[in-house]
Amino acid sequence: MMDARKRRHSRTSAALLALALLLPAAPAEAQPNLGSLMRQKLDRAQQLFEAVVLARFPAVRRHAGELLRISEESTWMAAPTTAYVQQSGAFQEAARDLGAAAGAGDMEEVATAYMTLVATCVQCHRQLRGAARAELLPGSRAWERISAVDLAPPAGG
Repeated sequence: MMDARKRRHSRTSAALLALALLLPAAPAEAQPNLGSLMRQKLDRAQQLFEAVVLARFPAVRRHAGELLRISEESTWMAAPTTAYVQQSGAFQEAARDLGAAAGAGDMEEVATAYMTLVATCVQCHRQLRGAARAELLPGSRAWERISAVDLAPPAGG
């Protein structure tokens, strides 16, 4: 009687092990959604501002690199429009310029590149709130993606 129970237990364990080996492995890290990326971008931009004001060039370079990395995530593409792609490219170029200026230790260039970077963010969000949305079909996947991100200006602002 005990042998039969051990065999059943052994077969059950073997079956569970085989099943576990056949199941696809969970991804190491789930791809962040657009809202999560924008939150990361805002957090990094706030840290970047502090580093720029305090002339901490290594931190400026690091934060600019992180912003560039965030913008290269596949979920970054909020709207498949020409205007969005152009704005995204301008943001990436500004982040690269900022990193290069910080690497050179040139405070004037850092300040100019930082202001350009911020301007690309403002311009892109302005476009997404307005004309870019008009290019998308309501109910489309792209519409849902940008609608999920709060692009509206804050109340009272």
